[in-house]
Amino acid sequence: MMVRLFACCTLLLAFTHCESTARAGVPQDMVAILAGEFLMGSQEDGLSFDDEHPQRLVYVSSFFIDRSEVTNAQYRHFVDSTGHPPPSHLTPQFNLWNKAVPLPGSEYHPVVNVSWYDAVAYCRWQAKRLPTEAEWEKAARGIDGRRYPWGMDWDVSLSNSASYWARRTIEFRDGAAWKAFWMAGDGARASLEHGLNGEVLTLPIGTFPQGASPYGLLDMIGNAAEWVQDWYEPYSYLNASLSDPQGPDGKLLKVVRGGSWLKPARNLRVSDRDYSLPTDRATGIGFRCAKDVF
Repeated sequence: MMVRLFACCTLLLAFTHCESTARAGVPQDMVAILAGEFLMGSQEDGLSFDDEHPQRLVYVSSFFIDRSEVTNAQYRHFVDSTGHPPPSHLTPQFNLWNKAVPLPGSEYHPVVNVSWYDAVAYCRWQAKRLPTEAEWEKAARGIDGRRYPWGMDWDVSLSNSASYWARRTIEFRDGAAWKAFWMAGDGARASLEHGLNGEVLTLPIGTFPQGASPYGLLDMIGNAAEWVQDWYEPYSYLNASLSDPQGPDGKLLKVVRGGSWLKPARNLRVSDRDYSLPTDRATGIGFRCAKDVF
């Protein structure tokens, strides 16, 4: 009962802050996140991974963040305006654009098949930036340490995930189970029936409004995972700053947050950390932008 009351207070504070800062000029289609501490990371609860430990109170300054993931339509405007290469994938059936045009019907799906460098270029074109890992997690979970944007309990109907397409909670115990699901199981059937190019199961942004974060952000888990600013190191939380952490001085991998349509429930917790080479253009990775409050 106390957790539920605390969550309601968090929502009220968030919306009150957003309403008051709107008069001060919140950019269009962005949300203002209030400065303050939040619980980052996870306790050792049987679901979390070692790289989420220890859970800490982290202070994050006020910032703006996009309410939704960047869409194919928005990214097309960037490509048309700048001549930046369109999203691409080395495997033809995973390429969701025909030259410089997204597949018909996918205009309002999150853009995927973009590298970390592509995401940075788009954000700069918008006079924005990628969120830090800490900013992203606070925007996804609020300040009360919840596991999912909507609360503590998993719900297959509130995000685009492997579980959503299977209509039951999916947890892959190993790589073979994951491969079987997407190659010959329920995932494969869903991809063939509903996927872009018969493969990729992204959905239009905002398909799951009831799964919004305490700040009203959409698709913070599932649909497309999201590039963030930080380099990835597995034990960076042990020595990370407790005030506006910027991530470690890594050199190989960038942090990816939020899971995607490909992922099981465990990997869709808001504290879960994933990673990829910054040059990768995966079918499950997109992004949203952030912006400093001046």
